[in-house]
Order: sequence, then structure tokens, then C-alpha cells
Amino acid sequence: MRTIAHISDVHFGREDPAIVEGLLEAVAAAEPDVVVVSGDLTQRARKKQFWAARQFLLDLPRVPQIVIPGNHDISLTSVVDRAFKPFKRFKKFITSDLEPFYTDAEVAVSGINTVRLATVNDGRIKPRVVKIACGQLEGAGTGKARVVVTHHPMDVKPGDWKQRTVSKSKDAMKKFGDVGVDLFLSGHLHVGRTIATSARYKFKGYSAVVVHAGTAVSTRRRGQANAWNIIRVEGVGPDRGIIEVQPMQWDDVAFQPMALERYIKGKDGWALKSSKK
Repeated sequence: MRTIAHISDVHFGREDPAIVEGLLEAVAAAEPDVVVVSGDLTQRARKKQFWAARQFLLDLPRVPQIVIPGNHDISLTSVVDRAFKPFKRFKKFITSDLEPFYTDAEVAVSGINTVRLATVNDGRIKPRVVKIACGQLEGAGTGKARVVVTHHPMDVKPGDWKQRTVSKSKDAMKKFGDVGVDLFLSGHLHVGRTIATSARYKFKGYSAVVVHAGTAVSTRRRGQANAWNIIRVEGVGPDRGIIEVQPMQWDDVAFQPMALERYIKGKDGWALKSSKK
């Protein structure tokens, strides 16, 4: 079994210091094997904010990290920076690898940069990076949970389809389905929830799990308390496996577990089997 700590939208520059401290304690207690941070580390891509984000990453448990940028991690006001060196500070303070990859005996995790320079909010997933990620995941071998991390969502909950998925998501999802991606992790919406892709993407014999993370520590909440996810994957292979998603929500004192969702993999892919406290 592998445990993934899924954190997103920390927005340093608009963070609550008490919640930052609570998050660090809660993540340490979860004893993750991998930490995923799915973008928006800063509020306005300023040096001071990146310094704070860097220190936060250093304070997390000493395990492998997959960290990708979000749309707030490039300058909003500098036309020159957006056009010619949009990720200069992200690369300097966080990581120079905008498409990171990690694999071990049980998981293979591919991070994808979906930031779109021409717009402030929306994202796009490019065919080139999809090809790279698919090659990484296939090359990692069989018998592993295949995970894709994006900032902008690959899918949203039915009924919330007014929320935009990342541009070119349908084409990308077909490619990801061909290589059997099991799990998609994203942020951006500041709302945590878990769904199966089969409601939107009608690919025969394929369904994956999509997990959105809320905003972990920032004051930019959208109707939900600050939250992050503990994700456990076990025994993943062809037609078998378990993914458990445990949202952790702030209650003004500490992060508390919410309803746990369990997905089981069968011949038609992943499906929700239970949800309980």
C-alpha cells in the first residue's frame, strides 16, 4: 500500500499561519510515501511568497514530492515575464522540473504543467506533455497505480459542468485511458470532491478516479473549509485494486477526517463502492 498526501492551492501571500502549522502536523501524522502539491503555491508569484512556499515544502515530511505550478505561480502584472520567462521564480525557488515524475514498486506519478500563458485563469493540456507522461507511466511497468497530477481539473462533478475542465482534456483523456491511468489529482477550484471519469468520458472498459483538493491553508475559500486529501492505493493491477480517499478538513483547531470514499477496480475500471465516516 502507498499513501499519498494531496495538497493544493496553498496561495502563500494569503495563507493563515495557524492552518499552515496544523497542516504540517497533520501531514506528518499521516506518514505519506509521496507528497503531491497540485499548483498555486503563491498568490501573486512574488519573491516573498515563493520563499514562504519553499520553506513550507522543506518543512513537509522528507519523502518524494511531485510539485507543479498553477496559474497563480506566474506574474499577473508583468507582460514581459508572462511572455518570456513565466516560470522564472517557480524554477528558482521550487523546482526547475515543470513535468516531474516519480515511481516506486507500487505507484507511478506524472506531474503535468497546465498553466496557459494567454489567459489568467484557464488551463490547457498540451499533446506534447501528454505524450511524455504516457511514455513515463507505461515505461514504469505494470502492477502500479498510474497517477496524473494537473492543476486544472481533467473532470468535474456532474451538475458542476459549468466549471471548466482543462482545455484539450477530452483528447488527453483518451490517451491516458489507452495507458490505463488510474487516478487524476488536481486543484484550482478550491472545492474538494471525488468522482469517476465514466460519467463524462464514455470510453469502453475504462473509468478512472478524479480527486480535487480544496484550498489547503489560504483564506480564499469558496464555500468549504480548508482541506487536503490522504489517498491510499493498494494492490493495483489489471482489473483489481483499491483507492481510498480521506478528505481532511480544518475545524478551527486541527484537520479532521471527513467521509472516506473507497473505489474498487474491476473489468470496467474504477467505481465507487462505499462512502463512510
